[in-house]
Amino acid sequence: MNKIMTLLTFFIFIFGFSQTHRFIYEVNYKKDSTENNLTKEYYHLDINPKETLFYDRTFFESDSIIKSNPNGGFPAPNMNNIVLHKKGTKLFEDYEFIGWDVIKRASEPEQSWTLTDEKKKLGNLEIQKAVSNWGGRKWTAWFAKEIPFSEGPQKFHGLPGLIVILEDERHNYSFKLVNSRNYSKTNSIDFFQNIFPRSLFLDEAKYKKFKLNFYEDPLAYAKNGRIEITSENKLALDDGTIVTPDNIREVTLIQQKRIKKYYNPIELDNAIHYP
Repeated sequence: MNKIMTLLTFFIFIFGFSQTHRFIYEVNYKKDSTENNLTKEYYHLDINPKETLFYDRTFFESDSIIKSNPNGGFPAPNMNNIVLHKKGTKLFEDYEFIGWDVIKRASEPEQSWTLTDEKKKLGNLEIQKAVSNWGGRKWTAWFAKEIPFSEGPQKFHGLPGLIVILEDERHNYSFKLVNSRNYSKTNSIDFFQNIFPRSLFLDEAKYKKFKLNFYEDPLAYAKNGRIEITSENKLALDDGTIVTPDNIREVTLIQQKRIKKYYNPIELDNAIHYP
């Protein structure tokens, strides 16, 4: 992975023969907006015939290992959001992992872009600057007309070319295109085909209530019959914390602090206000 990310290479696109155009972004973001620490991850933007998907690269890595060795072990993907944009519509679907549930939301985000005359080179691409105020943040995007897709990272879209660089004014989020791939057949992620049909759809009001309920008891899913926590049967959380009958209250308080500390949503104007 490091080798392909150290060299910025864009391939000549054979648009007529490719079913999946995959664009790989380096994403740097602040989990805690009050600190300067940045977390770096890689995301895929897959533009398929029927939809566009934006997701953490570890989903692809796990899926590839499973397909090559169905009976072997595989690394668990990072449980981050998956964004799906249905082609030919304004509809975006957001899939989020909360506890042991997959929550689905739907929205029609619209960014009002102001194009500038400023241009520069990124590798062998000429890119142009555009700005927008969206989601409670001021964004600067650089797009490439040479890549004729009106798409970009996350829910950003609507420019006359692919968004290759995107950053908010306060440097909480930064996306940069670092590589690309083309596939003659649609390159699907089997994991998504399994979880999408089993997701729970919530409108915004119910979603916020669900998140607040999860904050009030972040271990509820482990106490409602899905798993029994005993001295012999302990629960291991994603952060490595081991839950036992004796430390449930303590772990609950720690998890609540983590939820508040590492809550830095892209859409600030739709943020949840935790107590």
